[in-house]
Amino acid sequence: METKTRTGLSEVFIGAKSILCPLGDTPSKVYDAMLNGETGLKSVDRPFGIDTTSHVGLIPDHLIPQEHMDSLKLTNMLAACYERSVRKLRHDAFQDKDGLVIICTTKGNIDKVGEPNDPRLPLGRLGRFLKQSFDLGNDPMIISNACISGVLGIITAARLIRAGKYEHVMVLGGDIVSEFTLSGFASLHALTEGLCKPYDKNRTGINLGEAAAGLVLSSDETIFKGSYSEYISGASSNDANHISGPSRTGEGLHRSIERTLKPASIEADQIGYLSAHGTGTSFNDEMESIAFERSGLSETPVNSMKGYFGHTLGAAGVIETLLGLEGMKRKQLVPSLGFEEMGVSQPMNIIQETTAPNSAYFLKTASGFGGCNASALFKVG
Repeated sequence: METKTRTGLSEVFIGAKSILCPLGDTPSKVYDAMLNGETGLKSVDRPFGIDTTSHVGLIPDHLIPQEHMDSLKLTNMLAACYERSVRKLRHDAFQDKDGLVIICTTKGNIDKVGEPNDPRLPLGRLGRFLKQSFDLGNDPMIISNACISGVLGIITAARLIRAGKYEHVMVLGGDIVSEFTLSGFASLHALTEGLCKPYDKNRTGINLGEAAAGLVLSSDETIFKGSYSEYISGASSNDANHISGPSRTGEGLHRSIERTLKPASIEADQIGYLSAHGTGTSFNDEMESIAFERSGLSETPVNSMKGYFGHTLGAAGVIETLLGLEGMKRKQLVPSLGFEEMGVSQPMNIIQETTAPNSAYFLKTASGFGGCNASALFKVG
C-alpha cells in the first residue's frame, strides 16, 4: 500500500547496498577501514605509461569476480554489485516489468577506446549485457552526466517511483581508472602527485579512483531483508559556467540544494551531515564553500571521501551516498581525510575526528564538468 510523506510525496525507501572499491568489497569492510583512517590510494609511477606520477585508487584484482562472460573489468564490477544487491532483497524485483536498473557511468568500457570496432565500447552495451545476463524485465537506463551521474541516478530513480512508472529501481554506479581518464585529468594539470587534501590550504589536486556500487530504491520497504533508510527529495541544476570550471558564485550547487530542501520543508539547520563532492581542486573546493554558505550550511558537519579511495567519477555519487548512509546508521561520521588547515574563503565545519550526527537528515551533493550540480536528501533512523 502506497504511503505518503508529510509533504504529500510518496515514500521511497533505499537499501540493499553493494560495493567494490580499493578498500574492500562490502560496505562494512570499507567503512571500518575508513574509521581506521586507511586509504586505498597508492603511488603509481607513470601509470599506463603516462608521463605523470600520482596516487591512484585501484581495486585489487582478487576482489573483482571473473565469472561473467563479458570479461571486461567494469562490466564484471557492475554485474557483481547487481548480484550482491539482489541478495539483500526478498526477491529479484528486476526480472519483472515493475523493476528498472539504472547504470551511472562517465566513461563506460573506456579501456576499449583503442579498439573502436569492439562492440563492447558503446555505453548502451553495458545495459544490454546486464539485461541478457540477468534476464531483466526492462532495458536498463544509462545516465552519463559527468561526476553528478550517481546522485542524478538516485534522484531519477525516486522520481520514476513517485511517478508510478516503476516500483523498484536499482542504481548502479561504476567507473574504472584508465589511460584515457588519467591522461585527460593530467592534461588539465588537475592531478596531485601526493594524496588529495580537500578544502585544505595546501591542497594540490585530485586523485582518481575506481569503484562500483549499488543501491535499491523502492516504494515497498518489505522488499529489503535488512536495514533501509528513506529518500526524501533531490534536485539538479546546471550553472552553464564553463566546460571544466565551476561557477565562482556557487550558483548551480546553491540552487540544487535550495530545490532539494524546499519541497521537503526542511531547513538547512536541520541537516545533521553533509557529504560534499570535495575533489581537492582549488576551484571546486572554493565553489562549494560559497554555495554551502549561501545555503545556510556553514555549520553543518561536512566531509569529503575522496582521500579514502579517490574520485570515482560516475560511481562517486552512489558510493558516497552508500557510505554516508552507513555512517549515519552507525552514528559515526568519518573525518575528511587529508584536511588540516582551512583553505577556502567561506567557513565550513569540516569533520576532523569521528563524530555523531546531530539529526537524522543527511544531504549528499555532487558537482561536475559542464556546470552540473545535484543534491539528494535522506533520513536515517
